[in-house]
Amino acid sequence: MSYRYRITIENLDPLQSHRQEEESLQFCADNHDPLLDIVKAVQAKRLLDINRSASLAIGLKLLGEIVLAKRKDPLFAPLVLPIRNFTQQLKSLEPVSNTTKP
Repeated sequence: MSYRYRITIENLDPLQSHRQEEESLQFCADNHDPLLDIVKAVQAKRLLDINRSASLAIGLKLLGEIVLAKRKDPLFAPLVLPIRNFTQQLKSLEPVSNTTKP
């Protein structure tokens, strides 16, 4: 099963943009995983703040999908194992509970 997403990057500080077309970017991406669920799972681990956790999850999944599709390409082949290992380590971390123990 594949999921299709629209990714939007919007410059929130137009004073830092030199050209009008740099203020936003939108593209579509397919992924074999439900990205919003993955973002929530990474955020629950509380390794980073909510925004950085979302950036990590989305960035890793977007890159991982390309590396998986191009795993035999000499440019991407060296990334397969490190990304797989990092992803497995990240998945193995337990979420942080919202309740405190007495």
